[in-house]
Amino acid sequence: MGLKKFADPHSHNHSRSFCLLNRIWRRKFLLISILLIFLIITISLTNSRLNAFSSLFSPSHKFHSNQQQQQGQFLTDSNKVISNILSGDKENSQFIHYDKNFMSNRHMTIDNDNLHRQSAVYIHPPGDDNTRKSYIPKNRFVHLDLKGAPPKVEYLQKLFPFLRRAGANGILLEYEDTFPYDGKFLHHAVADNAYSSSEIEDIKRSAKENSLEIIPLVQTLGHLEFFLKLENYRHLREMDEFPQAVCPSRNETYELLTAMIDQIMIAHPDSKWLHIGCDEVYQIGICDLCKHKDRDELFLNHVKRIATYVKEKYNVTSIIWDDMLRQFSPDFVKSYDLAEIGVELMIWTYVDDIYRFIPTQNWMFYAESFQKIWGASAFKGAFGETLTLPNIKMHLDNNIAWLQALDEQARNFKEIRGLVITGWQRYDHLATLCELLPSGLPSLILDLLTATNGKYESRLLEKFHHLMNCPDHIANAYNTMGIRLFTQEPTFSHLTDCDFPGSKVFRLMQEFEIINKRVDDYLYDVTKHKAWLTDYNFRHNITNPWRIREGLQDYDSVMEELKSLVKVAIRALGEIYDESTVYEWIEEKLYPQLLRMEKFHNKTMKIQKLRVWPRRPIKPAVGLQRFIDKINDYE
Repeated sequence: MGLKKFADPHSHNHSRSFCLLNRIWRRKFLLISILLIFLIITISLTNSRLNAFSSLFSPSHKFHSNQQQQQGQFLTDSNKVISNILSGDKENSQFIHYDKNFMSNRHMTIDNDNLHRQSAVYIHPPGDDNTRKSYIPKNRFVHLDLKGAPPKVEYLQKLFPFLRRAGANGILLEYEDTFPYDGKFLHHAVADNAYSSSEIEDIKRSAKENSLEIIPLVQTLGHLEFFLKLENYRHLREMDEFPQAVCPSRNETYELLTAMIDQIMIAHPDSKWLHIGCDEVYQIGICDLCKHKDRDELFLNHVKRIATYVKEKYNVTSIIWDDMLRQFSPDFVKSYDLAEIGVELMIWTYVDDIYRFIPTQNWMFYAESFQKIWGASAFKGAFGETLTLPNIKMHLDNNIAWLQALDEQARNFKEIRGLVITGWQRYDHLATLCELLPSGLPSLILDLLTATNGKYESRLLEKFHHLMNCPDHIANAYNTMGIRLFTQEPTFSHLTDCDFPGSKVFRLMQEFEIINKRVDDYLYDVTKHKAWLTDYNFRHNITNPWRIREGLQDYDSVMEELKSLVKVAIRALGEIYDESTVYEWIEEKLYPQLLRMEKFHNKTMKIQKLRVWPRRPIKPAVGLQRFIDKINDYE
């Protein structure tokens, strides 16, 4: 205290000012440092965004042009491409289910209701790209899946020249139960609407006249439901519960399979290839005869045995699907020397990012074990089990991606045989119909034109509309739309005025989408949105008769449109399919809506007769109390 009184007061004030000034400069320096850091980050982000934007127009962004891009870039860019597919939000995006045992993406389920309502955004829109290389597959085959719904021969005779003009030069023909098998082993499995032997000859003759080579496809391990569903063949199942795969350890299995192969090869003596299937074999190594054996050995031994039989007896090359091999050891597959007996691999995936499902390591592994391969894309039957119309943009993206992938992989194989554009009729033999062949024809023709051209270019739309026999005003209006055509018309509904093989069926499907939605909207409006004809009203017999009259105003017009569509369906489908297929489609698509409308009308007529209504409060439904009691017991 004694010293402080001698201290200079000005000196004390100066010290305080200096400290304050020091603090101000320190704060300014900190602020300037923060601003500099922010500026550096902003510049970096701007550059990266500019690079990312410019990469949208470079070939390396659109396709995986080298192994580094294949292994790295697809984890980012391709995730953007299919993020809407992998999303679990079914209201705003598409949903895919993959079988957990295998990297299987053949059949993907997409929210059917949203497919035609939304304009999806794609990373790779089809358009002119002068930097994109052309790759024209030597063989451009169309897969015709005939299972349970064989088109009339007269329709195929119109279809084949149409496919040829679009650039096809072959057909992968999957008869399944529509082939006229005979003999004690096989005749039980033949469908009642199968082709006759003379019709098979007519089909072959028409294909030959149009320079379309036929490869028959015979399933020999999985997807044999058309046999195994029957009691006659039940004992051949790998698992009694599932009629999908045969037991490869039974001698009778090979008697059945070789008998089937013999009859197919006798009918197709000029075929250079036989596709023996072997995809999606979900049950193997399970039965008493197989459970002590290695699953991979069972599969490869089976393939080798069947392919050897085909090679030695008919000197024909066997083709198998690739998906079962994706998880196998490369060295193990190589040890079987399948290429030595001429086995060729058909690699399939139906997305627009080939390398996501067939990664680089798989291609390298395939190149070590197989000299010759095929690619397999899709024009329908891949994005929804119950769709009536394919999304043309999604299938075109898949085919564009395949052209690029085959071009990139050609150096790794002795030969790329070609591209097969698949069109599945059902997801398996026991499933209902998906898109019918005529419904998918616009998708197929655009895919064929693209494959024949080696890449997609907007000028192909002019040739496309010419082939589809569109009126000039339609063709001229849509030829110049370019990318907008695929977002505004995902199912190409403008083709309803065109005249191509099966165009009446295509028009039927477009009308079905409209009327089906109108039925759904009407019933939702009167039974869900409004408050007088709900399930609650019907259960408790309480409503306002005046409001019932309002609710029935549109009933007759909606029901009449639905009945009219049934008549249209009978005529249009009857030109292409037999009666059983016609009625199957009607029962699957229209009959449920007819029943819904009829049930609603009957309940409404009953409740409309009421003239006395219960006093409130209304007792809860008896069934509700049952659920409440169970919930309380659980707690």
